[in-house]
Amino acid sequence: MANKALKAVRHRRQVYRKYIDTNHPACINAARAACSLIKQDRRNFEVCLARKIKDDHKSFYAYVKSKSKSNVGSLVNEHGQSISDAKEKAGALDEFFGSVFTKDDDSYIRIPPSHFHGDSMDRLVDIAIDREIIAAKLQNLKPDKAAGDDNLSPRLLRTISSEIAEPIAIIFRKSLDVRHVPRDWRTANVGLTPLFKRCKRSQVDNYRCVSLTSQIMLCGRIHA
Repeated sequence: MANKALKAVRHRRQVYRKYIDTNHPACINAARAACSLIKQDRRNFEVCLARKIKDDHKSFYAYVKSKSKSNVGSLVNEHGQSISDAKEKAGALDEFFGSVFTKDDDSYIRIPPSHFHGDSMDRLVDIAIDREIIAAKLQNLKPDKAAGDDNLSPRLLRTISSEIAEPIAIIFRKSLDVRHVPRDWRTANVGLTPLFKRCKRSQVDNYRCVSLTSQIMLCGRIHA
C-alpha cells in the first residue's frame, strides 16, 4: 500500500476507537475512504506486476498463486483409504518422495579403460577456469530465482559478480585439484509445499517436491 492508503487505514482505526460503533457516520466514511484507496493501490500493484512479467515473472505467479486455493486436499494412501489429517498427509507425501529418490552405491567405482596411447593428441587435458566466463554466467542468472542451501540469492550474485568471480574461480580450481565439492554445492533445500502435477489431486504420486540448488554450482556446470 502507498503512504496515503496507510494513513487512511490508521485514521479508520482511530475513528473506530473513538466511537466504537461501525454504524457511526464517521466510521462509515473513514472505512469507505480506506477501502477505496486500498482497492486503487491493489489495481496499481497488479498493473505493475503485469508490466514487469517478462523480467520478474516469479512475483507475478506468486501473487496469482496467493489468490488461488493450492492447499493439498484429502489423499488416498497405499491401502486405498482416504486421509485428511495434516500429519497423515505429510507422512504419506514424505514416504512417497523418499521412495522416488535413489542413492548410488559409491563403495565400488570402476576405473574406465584407457583409450589413449603414447603421446596421442586426443588426450584429455585439464579444465581451464576463466573468471571472465564465471562473471558473465553470474550476470545471466535470473534474479527472481530462490537461493539454494548456501543462502546466496541470484540477485546478490549478479550485483557482486565482478568482485566474486575471482574467488569462485579459485574455489573451482581447488575443487578440481582435491576432487571435492563443497557441501553447500552438493545439497539442496526441499520446499515444504508439494506441487500438484496432473490427473487426480487425491493421488500421492501426482505431487512433486521442489529442490533448490546452489546458483554458483549451476554456473560451474555451465562453465564445464
